[in-house]
Amino acid sequence: MAKRKKKNNSLTIGYYVVAFFDLLGQQEYLRNLRSLPEEKNPQGLEKLKEDLKNTYGVVTNMRKFFSDSFEAFSHRPTKDLSKFTAQQKREYSALTNNPIKYQTFSDSILIFMPLKTDTAKLPIRGIYGILGAAATTFICSLAAGHPIRGGIDVGIGMDITKTEIYGPALSRAYSLESKIANYPRIVVGKELVNYIHQLINQTPHDIASNASKELANLCLDYLAVDDDGYPIVDYLGEHYKQLLRGVIDSTIVKKAYDQVIKSCGIFQSSNNSKLAFRYTLLRNYFENRLHLWENQEPENIKNAKITDT
Repeated sequence: MAKRKKKNNSLTIGYYVVAFFDLLGQQEYLRNLRSLPEEKNPQGLEKLKEDLKNTYGVVTNMRKFFSDSFEAFSHRPTKDLSKFTAQQKREYSALTNNPIKYQTFSDSILIFMPLKTDTAKLPIRGIYGILGAAATTFICSLAAGHPIRGGIDVGIGMDITKTEIYGPALSRAYSLESKIANYPRIVVGKELVNYIHQLINQTPHDIASNASKELANLCLDYLAVDDDGYPIVDYLGEHYKQLLRGVIDSTIVKKAYDQVIKSCGIFQSSNNSKLAFRYTLLRNYFENRLHLWENQEPENIKNAKITDT
């Protein structure tokens, strides 16, 4: 699956994992900024500039937070190497994933990574990092009042430039975000689930295939099937609670839950039945898992902040 083909020595086609995230509520805020203040109102102009900077700052902060979280998770040890020989430790340490790349569209962020194995022998490590970073970014962003909707999938893609991708992989991730997710959650596509199962079902024959199988099992643990049958990133599940120990605690989860309750109240009082129903689904997800986090006390929390604006 990871084989790539070159065309005309310029465009590269292969399999990619693609994540598409949308910061909800930003467009509505921007639409309310209808006109420039008059020249005789410099204070109004400065306020407008500050508002735009803060709005864009949420997007850039989210990207930085995701990038930092990805680096932490993709390099986190997932195996006890104490019984490895020195040679095996060197081989295991050399297993890496390809770097992730970003595109930003207004209030949306596209993250993608090739699954090629010519140089990076462990692409599933990158998927593990993307899922971990997605969960962390989602819950911290929601706690700061900036809900995220997203989709992640695997498919064929083509490098347009060093920072641009085009193809079915992008289409799938975008479709999951825009047509399936419907409210703050991160939906995972069937091709990504199939890819994970493919690695789980393989017969390991060396250190790389053993590591792939173990990481694939971890990735599967971090997913859950939602009420509508779609796989989602289970960011409040038991496995994520263990993974995020020292990064996310009950205080952050409570802040996120309070934001959900607040949004439910706003949509109900404004008779917005569509969003009231969708946020009730989100509230149900939280209330089914809050008990798991009751004893997750603050430790040395690092990088677990996305600025309120």
